[in-house]
Amino acid sequence: MNSDQVNREHFFYVAVARFVFLHQKHGIVSVRDPIRLADAETFGLSQLLIYGLNVAGLPLRWMTFSTLDEPRPILSVLQEAWSQAEGLRGSPDTLRVNRHLASAAPGLAADLAKIGVHLAITDAADKTHPAALRTAQDAARWLLNRNRNETADKDPLVALVENAARDHRYDSQRGAVSSAPAKVRQQIEHWLALPVREAELRPTEGMDWTPGKWLYPQEASIPPKQPRYFQHDGFDGGVWLLTGHEQDGDWMDVDDDPISYGLEEVASLLRNLIECWPNPPAEIATAVGITLRQLKWFISGGADLDLNVRHRLERLLGIGVDERSGCLTALGPYVLIARKPQALEDIFTEISGGGDANPWELLPITGAADPSWRYILINTYGSPPSFVMVPRGDRIADRLDDLILNFAGPRSVARSFYQDVVATCARASLSSEANISSTTEFARRHEQHWTDRVWQPE
Repeated sequence: MNSDQVNREHFFYVAVARFVFLHQKHGIVSVRDPIRLADAETFGLSQLLIYGLNVAGLPLRWMTFSTLDEPRPILSVLQEAWSQAEGLRGSPDTLRVNRHLASAAPGLAADLAKIGVHLAITDAADKTHPAALRTAQDAARWLLNRNRNETADKDPLVALVENAARDHRYDSQRGAVSSAPAKVRQQIEHWLALPVREAELRPTEGMDWTPGKWLYPQEASIPPKQPRYFQHDGFDGGVWLLTGHEQDGDWMDVDDDPISYGLEEVASLLRNLIECWPNPPAEIATAVGITLRQLKWFISGGADLDLNVRHRLERLLGIGVDERSGCLTALGPYVLIARKPQALEDIFTEISGGGDANPWELLPITGAADPSWRYILINTYGSPPSFVMVPRGDRIADRLDDLILNFAGPRSVARSFYQDVVATCARASLSSEANISSTTEFARRHEQHWTDRVWQPE
């Protein structure tokens, strides 16, 4: 490939780092889940600036960092990158930046023009430039642990910068080609075969750009303040600020303490259950003393709750440990509504212990059935029955055979019993707190129908 015919283009960006911070005691700390900057400060974390250059269209990236209090001049950063980062192949024909950086450095275009580099401003509809910054932000959190034996005694920020440079050298020499898809490998090899174009920038003393609010990440999508704790990684020696509650090493031996399961496990179970709950999520949130937004963050796995709040939510929705399996599950008994197929299937599997149940649709032996709802009895071994209300005419009703394992179809029951089922479901739907209590009371009223721990309707 003729190097004169290649349009060399680099993306350049500067931003406040989202996932790496400086801590007075721990040095560089990585944050696995996004954190609001104000919350980061409460953990003693100081913000860093991330500077990055990407080869347009290729997985070749160079990064460096500074403290927010002592930002680096842009020309100094560019000169360092173009003279030391072998994967960039020197200065490009075009340097692309966003409009904020261009406005913050009004003299940059003229300075670059002196060495034959055109400054271009990325179009608002172009997603490639912001995507390059996002991938750099994500990659930064994994830099601090690399080559820790070589950087253990150095200033933490210096060590981070050196690890970033080492990471770039690895990609430039073998890493990017070996990990890239086959169709991209040849493009990387062609790029790395280009001759290095010497950079002749002349950085001036002092700052050549003005930091501003545009450096800071958008925080609207970041969960509100949540429990976090520092953890030293015994494998590579790094320090992380993790979401959730730190577990005492002896927690499994303390019988009186509630078992605290991981956020992802609890959130997935509760999300499916809430999808089938008769009452809206806002009412569930109010019942346990949190906002709807906090509940949504939690069941999406984006933010943990205070342990006391989480336990209230688990009690309200009947979540507990199955004595036989020792696993967290939906204990019930419940009145649920079939809305979303996947949620219904997953919750039935939980309630029935993997399908160990006799589900029927209840119909009165005399008189008309409820015109609005179909009532499915989930009759599990050794537990009180639960009920699923299915809206008549809804498409999900046509899929009951697929979603409810061993569904046995209709079963006629005494009119009085059917009316009690309808009344119980209505009472259970009045409030989130009434669900399990109403269903439990129903089972007590009909406890004479238990035979060999299997509940038989009239």
